[in-house]
Amino acid sequence: MAKGWTKTSTGDTHLLASSDPVQMVMLVRSRKELFTDFIEREAKTRGLKVVVNGSFIDLSFGSKLAVQATSGALDPADSKPVGEVIQEGKLIAGSDSPGKFNFSQDTCGAQRFTAHLGNPSASACAAIGGIAPIVIDGLPYGAQNLYKAGVPANAPATGDVAAPWLPFLTQKSNAMFTALLRRGADVGKTAIGYCKAKSRLVVLVQADGGTGDNANGVRTQLLAQSADNAVFLDCSDSATLYYDGKFIVRPGNAKNEYLLVAVGFK
Repeated sequence: MAKGWTKTSTGDTHLLASSDPVQMVMLVRSRKELFTDFIEREAKTRGLKVVVNGSFIDLSFGSKLAVQATSGALDPADSKPVGEVIQEGKLIAGSDSPGKFNFSQDTCGAQRFTAHLGNPSASACAAIGGIAPIVIDGLPYGAQNLYKAGVPANAPATGDVAAPWLPFLTQKSNAMFTALLRRGADVGKTAIGYCKAKSRLVVLVQADGGTGDNANGVRTQLLAQSADNAVFLDCSDSATLYYDGKFIVRPGNAKNEYLLVAVGFK
């Protein structure tokens, strides 16, 4: 077992947690190599205990054809991360992603992680944007807006919630969450959560095509860990988990050729 981390597995879902000081490190592939080779090398070089896949990736039509036609790694210049990737106050990959969320360690060495709507702070120690919410500042997200008793009439079932209904909101709808929920329980998932009261970081990875929960079930697991903030990273067969010197979950063959961004912890 890696120092400072506990690991439990149920079916093909793996839950890692640490309340010890953890440093978040953003990794961006810069050479033509498989994603797993990149992760393994960087983990050993940087002393990382845990590494998961990170950003959603946009590919041009030509790059998609190249991945289908060949079995080699795609040039990193052909993979376009969705959302900003920040390391030590510098933008190292990605671009603006309004309407999406981020997960950040704002201060290096501090066991405190935050998540919020929009781009991460440009001064963050480490951060990833362009991702989907699960819990933000204690408010769960899902496919629908839910309200407590007494909510005024005509509260919207989805979308933005205006001032008259906002105090009654108990769950906020999100399109990215909804899209993942529709894919069911066996689709791969990667999620990160943080409990402020217990200074506990939680990482959840489910192998694609395996036994696990749907998006609602993952939310339930993270709420059971008292997560105040939690997000989904890229899911499906992008799901990847490197832990304590070995791969527990590997990405699909095509994704291994073009995934670019990983999130590491040491």
